[in-house]
Formats: sequence, C-alpha cells, structure tokens
Amino acid sequence: MSQKAPARSIVRTLIFVLSIAIAGVAAASAETVYVINSQDSGPGSFRNAILLANEFSTISHVQFLARVSKVFLTEKVEFSGPQALVIVGNGATLDGSKASEGPAFVASGGGSLAVSGLTVRNAPGEGIVVQVPPAATETILVSLVNVDIINNSGHGVLVNDQLDPSTSEGVQPEPAGSAATVDVTVINCRFIHNGYSVTDKDGLRVNEGGDGDLIITVKNTLAEENGADGIEVDERGPGDVRVEMLGTRLIANGPFDPTDLDDGFDIDEYNDGGIFGTIVWSLATNNHEQGFDFNENNAGDLRVDMQLVSAIGNGQEGIEFEEDDDFGEAGDPNGGGGDIVTVMSNIVTIGNGNGSDGGLKIREKETGNVDATLTNILSVGNFGSGILAREGQAGNSVVTIKRALVSGSKLSDLGDGELGGGHGIELLESGGGNLTGTVENSNSAANEAFGVFAEGSGAVALTGVTFFGAPNGSGDIGGSLLVP
Repeated sequence: MSQKAPARSIVRTLIFVLSIAIAGVAAASAETVYVINSQDSGPGSFRNAILLANEFSTISHVQFLARVSKVFLTEKVEFSGPQALVIVGNGATLDGSKASEGPAFVASGGGSLAVSGLTVRNAPGEGIVVQVPPAATETILVSLVNVDIINNSGHGVLVNDQLDPSTSEGVQPEPAGSAATVDVTVINCRFIHNGYSVTDKDGLRVNEGGDGDLIITVKNTLAEENGADGIEVDERGPGDVRVEMLGTRLIANGPFDPTDLDDGFDIDEYNDGGIFGTIVWSLATNNHEQGFDFNENNAGDLRVDMQLVSAIGNGQEGIEFEEDDDFGEAGDPNGGGGDIVTVMSNIVTIGNGNGSDGGLKIREKETGNVDATLTNILSVGNFGSGILAREGQAGNSVVTIKRALVSGSKLSDLGDGELGGGHGIELLESGGGNLTGTVENSNSAANEAFGVFAEGSGAVALTGVTFFGAPNGSGDIGGSLLVP
C-alpha cells in the first residue's frame, strides 16, 4: 500500500495538470478569458484574449489578473466580434507610447461594450473607439466605470455612429448613420489631456446619426485639459439627446486650436429631435470657450434643467442654452424652431469671458417660445450680461427670476467695434411675440450698463428688487418694458 499510494498520487497530479492544460486550450469556448501577463501579444496577453473573443462569440468577458500592471501596445487591438463584451481591467494600463499610429483599442463588431478599472494612455490616435456598424438597429450600450483616459493624441474616447462626422461652417451636417440608439454611461472616470494632435479632438466624443436617440449619463467624472471639448455630444438625424450629469467637473478644456477654442460640455443636436435632461451638482471652470454649451438646431425643443451648477472663469458664456438658426432662413421652422424650457436653481456664474453674451444665456433665435424659471442665481463679473434671456422670432417668452444677485457685468466686445450687454439682467423680445417677465427679491449693482434692462413688447414686473452699493453705469432700470 505504501508503495502504490505515491504512484496513485502522481497519476492524480498528472491528470490534474492535464485537465488544466485542456482547460487552457478550451478557454476560447468559455465565457471569460483571462489576461495573465503584460506581453503585447502571445498566449495570456490582452491582444490574444481579444483575438479569441473575435473567433468565439461565446466569450463575453476579458479580465485582467490583478498582477498585470501595464501593457505596451505596438499597434491597435481590435474587437470585431458581434457579441457584447465586458473588459475588467483590475487596475491595468494599456499604454500606446510604443505604437506609431492609430488608437489603442477599437470595438467595431456592433455589440455593447463595458469597460471598468482600466487606464488607456499615450496612444498616437484615440484611446478607445467604439464604431457603430451602419447596419446596426438595436440599442448599443457603452459603459465606462472607473476608467482613466489620459494623454491620447486623438479623442480620449470616441463613440461614433455617423458616416461622416465632419462639419463645415454654416453647412448642415451630414445626418447619415445607423438606425441604432447609442446609450453611453460614464461613472467615476477621468479624461485628461487628450486631443493634442489635430483640431476638434475631445476628451469624450459621442456621435449619433440616422434614426435613434443619443443617451448619455455622466456621474462623478473629471474632464480636464483636453485639446477640444471636455465632453462633446453630437446627434444628427431623427432622434433626441437625453442627458443626465451629476457631480462632474469640466476644467480648462479647449485650448488646442486658437481659431476654434472649445467648451467644457458641448451638446449639438441637428435635424428633428430635441435635447432633454438634467445637470446637477457640476462645475465648468476655465474652459477656453463656453462652460456648458447646449445648441438645438432645426426642429425640436431644448428642455434641460440645472441645479447646483457653477460656471466660473470660462472664455465665453458660462452657461449657454440656444435654439439656433444656422441652417435656414428667418422664419423657416426647419432652420430653428422649437421651445426652450428650463428650470434652474442654485446657479453660479462668475468671471466668464469677453466676446460673449453673458454669464447665463438663454436664447431662442427662431420660431419658438422661452419658458425659464431661474431661482437663487449668483452672477458676478461676467462680460455681457449677468443673466440674458432673449426670444428672437415668432413666439412668446415667459421668464421668472427669483432671488438673484447680479453684479459687475461688463460691456462685451462683440467685434467690429460693437459693444453689448453689460446689464445685470437683460430680457429681450425681438420678434413678433410677447415677453412676460418677473424679477423678484433680487439685487443688481455695479453693472456697466443697466441693473435690469427689458426691451420689446409685453411687460416685466419688478418686486422687491434692490439696486445696492455701487451704482449701475447706465442707471438701475432701462428699456421700453421698464419705466422708472
């Protein structure tokens, strides 16, 4: 017995080792493939794991072992499988500094993608690209959780569902794309110093074209010092933008191209469809153009609420909501059209820059109404007017402002020697509709123009408004709708 037992033990050990080897060979048919080393290629590498996922659609997870720290990629890794894929980074880094061109990682098969616990940096192109196939029809989910995207030369992350994402000044963009809805969720992520190769490369860029909506949720995220926009959303064709942002900081984005400086958070919506959502407890500071720049073009509404939002020291407007008219003649509903409806509370705009219309700007350029309720607003030292609400064509404007403190608004250089703004609060109805305005329990002082200025047709009532301390340069109240 004593001699046979070791033999049986050896046999069992050999069987165990053989079973592991067989399991390793068969890993391609399992649900999860593990990344067990930091090699650029070969067995156990990230590249090999993705190759296996391309070959076997049963593979839905790629997981780095915790001991894998940094993988230096010599060329892009592309996932082309049709299935949804989950990548669990466990703190690993994909570093593209040894590659000569292109992105670090591309997902092009049309399935959903979830990435967590991963850093992607130093790629000569994009950090991560999700390319939506033209034939896609369902909702494609992209999830980034605890992901750092740092120092990539192109977009930090690009999710693209447009056949031609390019734009030309004053030209209606090409709307073609798939029929899919693109749904992007970003939680606890950082996009830092991406986009310093060519113009218009953002920290996070989401493009949606064709039928389908663009849905974006951003929570507890940082976008800092990216060459173009910190975050840009571009929706074309039929479909809406639906946005939710919470606890996010947008800092010093947009310096790369001096002829086309960019924003902290930029939303552009074209063709039929609107912009809907909420921005809560978020900050945009020292961005080189607007802090928050939301533009709805063609037919459709802009209905976004804000609460506990600050825009400080941005190069132009701190917050801009605009129904635009860039692509149609005056009065053409296809050129703009749609309403702006917003409820904003506990908003701070301080020291936003020259060449702009103000700290907080709401402007309907074409046919459509403005319905804005603004409560607990602090607006200090902005170029343009501290608060500007303007309706430009057919449509009515209802603006209610409560508990605002507006001070130090400066005349803004609008170009060609023209100065504008400088009012504490500026309410304008410059089309064929009426303005119904209310300013309650507010303070306005030391503005270079009027404390409160209202022009157009309609009526604006002041209740409990105080003009304190240093006088306003042009007087406390002005315009045809306000009589001293």
